[in-house]
Amino acid sequence: MEKQSLNNNVSEADLTQVFASLEELNKKLNQTAIDIFTNETQRKLLSKPSHFTFSIVHRAIELNRGFKTLSDSNNWITAINLLRLQADNCMRLFALSLVQDRLDFYERIQNGEHIRNIKDAEGNKMTDLYLFQKLDNLYPGFRLLYENTSGFIHFSNEHIKFNTDRIDDGNEFMMRIRLAETTEFSISKKVDYAFNMFIVSEELFKLLNGYKLSMIELMKQFD
Repeated sequence: MEKQSLNNNVSEADLTQVFASLEELNKKLNQTAIDIFTNETQRKLLSKPSHFTFSIVHRAIELNRGFKTLSDSNNWITAINLLRLQADNCMRLFALSLVQDRLDFYERIQNGEHIRNIKDAEGNKMTDLYLFQKLDNLYPGFRLLYENTSGFIHFSNEHIKFNTDRIDDGNEFMMRIRLAETTEFSISKKVDYAFNMFIVSEELFKLLNGYKLSMIELMKQFD
């Protein structure tokens, strides 16, 4: 969600297509989790780090479904909060790939320890700042998406903008404030928000597929 002009050459058909792609991505996320599960259980194993991964996939799919449900009810102000939560999923799954001991990582998270207090294999604490900066190297634009959507989670000037219409032509200033009224977003904004939800979910899928490939190699030792 970069600070750039929106594409105004979009329509409801484009929004429908984005949501269709998001639904297909949910199926791919689910199937990849099943593949990881099958790869282990056919050897009568189930690793704890994979349990961590399955939990993230479950949350990711539900976030995508929730985003669609909220958008269908025209509650975009709530829906766009889920963008930031999906970015959070990416950072948590990415953190698993950075540690030296995945089992220790799982146990510490399971016991309630915050990821920000856990160090990666290079000795760096995995704060949100550290994780989204490293992810931005992998997926350019991730940092901007994270920072921009953080303004949706915490009350900020973004919410004031949603609540207010301003007209200032240099000679006259007028402000219209909404009270208990649905905010109407342009189709350009709707497509932009939905497309960014797809992009961040796709990045999560890529991370998940990387974990799947690493576990395929690891499980070969149990053949």
